[in-house]
Amino acid sequence: MPPEPRPCHTRSPRRLLFLLLAGLFFAPAAARAVQVFTASSLEKIRPTAQARSAASAALSAARNEYDAFQVVVTGPASAVRAQASSLTGPATIGPVRLFREALINLAHPSGPDGGTGWFPDALVPDVDELVGEERNAFPFDVPAGESRAIWAEVLVPPGAPAGDYHGTVTVTFAGGAVEVPVSLHVWPFSLPATSSLKSAFGFSFGAIPAAHGLSAGDAFSTLRARYGQLALDHRLTLSHVDDGDTSCGHVDEYYGPSLDGTAGTELSGAEMTAFQLMGSASQWAPYFAGQGWSDRLFQYTCDEPPQTCAFSDIPTRAAAARAANPPIRTLVTTTVKDADAQGVTSSIDILVPVINDLDDRPGASQFSGDQRPSYDAFLAGSSRREVWTYQSCMSHGCGGTSAYFAGWASYMIDASAVRNRAMQWLAFNFRVSGELYYETAMAYSHDPWNNQWDFNGNGDGTLFYPGTPAQIGGTTHIPVASIRLKEIRAGMQDYEYLKLVSDLGDPDLASSIATGLFPHPYATEVSPDALLAARAQLAARIVELLGGEDPTPGPGPAPDPTPSPSPAPSPSASAASRHGCGSGGAAGAPAALLFSLALLLRRRPRPAR
Repeated sequence: MPPEPRPCHTRSPRRLLFLLLAGLFFAPAAARAVQVFTASSLEKIRPTAQARSAASAALSAARNEYDAFQVVVTGPASAVRAQASSLTGPATIGPVRLFREALINLAHPSGPDGGTGWFPDALVPDVDELVGEERNAFPFDVPAGESRAIWAEVLVPPGAPAGDYHGTVTVTFAGGAVEVPVSLHVWPFSLPATSSLKSAFGFSFGAIPAAHGLSAGDAFSTLRARYGQLALDHRLTLSHVDDGDTSCGHVDEYYGPSLDGTAGTELSGAEMTAFQLMGSASQWAPYFAGQGWSDRLFQYTCDEPPQTCAFSDIPTRAAAARAANPPIRTLVTTTVKDADAQGVTSSIDILVPVINDLDDRPGASQFSGDQRPSYDAFLAGSSRREVWTYQSCMSHGCGGTSAYFAGWASYMIDASAVRNRAMQWLAFNFRVSGELYYETAMAYSHDPWNNQWDFNGNGDGTLFYPGTPAQIGGTTHIPVASIRLKEIRAGMQDYEYLKLVSDLGDPDLASSIATGLFPHPYATEVSPDALLAARAQLAARIVELLGGEDPTPGPGPAPDPTPSPSPAPSPSASAASRHGCGSGGAAGAPAALLFSLALLLRRRPRPAR
């Protein structure tokens, strides 16, 4: 027979203290040396980051908004893993998603204020948000004296009651564990799922074959749709949809859900805000009109004339779009001064000047000072007209090294997180209605996990990483977001705060806060604390303008904390009843190759100033 169990004896407080001290004394030295701290999402944690005392994370967000923070481990540490709880309060919010911040070694600085060495950028998911597969974010090791960061983010559901929520992120490693407290304050207002600031970000045909090894076909289109879905969850539109088939039925099957707001995004109802004409204008125009998508369709008429086309080409190209029924809007990246001087303004519906030409440095060019008032007459000429803006390699130098190129809003890896997030504040300052960016996968032609040097910048034209199973684990190909993509999303959310304050009746305050933080596009290197303080001021004013009350009609049921993997795009149930526009077959592929050539031409640097 087994021996009788020995009776339990109550341990005295003195004995418990002795056991605790003994455990600390005899714990492995390496485990005692591990330090865990927190940082805001507005800092890029490099391996040289020193340990700090911050032991908890405090977030604030509106409903339907993402917020993020970082948990940093300073080594030596081995077998590091992390696990997050849901956040509990008036309801349950979660999950808190976790990502390992992968490092990339930069050999050259992006301009005079860039850097070299190891920088964090790619965010390898623990469990991805697109198909719900476990990936290889964990475990990882941290060398002695170095730091590695874990990105943590949460989406506040649209129906979450306002108030305070609490949870934890538990970091474990060989020989120990640290529990990081997390608090979240939910503001009593909501952000829209579809961004108020339109966007048209590129994604070229050749990116998926080069990086994922998939050619044109259903698998290609499914993966392209996943890229678009992840972009929508970052409040951006990948408007250049060229996957080898320009037939309307194909567009309907793979991209109709993203236009209708039924694509299974985490931001429920998020819709594309722009869609570049790739097929026949005469066929696409009535088809898009029949689906209620005409306001998104545009012709990329000419890019940076006279580099990729002559100004004299614009009227002829625009005429084809204008002849469609209904007419398709035209877009040209130029200034109103140049369009007027060349006599082509009447052919343009969307004018897109580079951000440098909306407010250049004093004495640098004819565009020094605020140029936005010069576009008022253009906008008054037609309700179809808009002014957007974009950044180019002029934000980091295009190879130039003078002080002129320092401090601009920039999407480079070695630009600060605040500068990555500044562009949308500037869009509000200049009263533009959209943002264009030429490409999001430029580095896919080489190995973006190890080299993103294009057009004399680190990350110029690349905001994603190819999430192949060989690289991140799992069995399904997905896009992987960069830290810069997260900062752009945060900037888009900041824009919504500014717009809410303005729309609710205090446009002067919104303008003063925005211009006070970022007075010029070349003066965007401000402290993270200043940006967070500006956001808090805007949030408090929104609550005040709403009367200080929570407009949510009762708490309702707690949001389901269990994530549901988003299904792969599938044919719409009503696809058969939609307007057809003929078969496009693989007509998009040759067009894409020509477009890729045009990309290279358009990126020829301007002379260094």
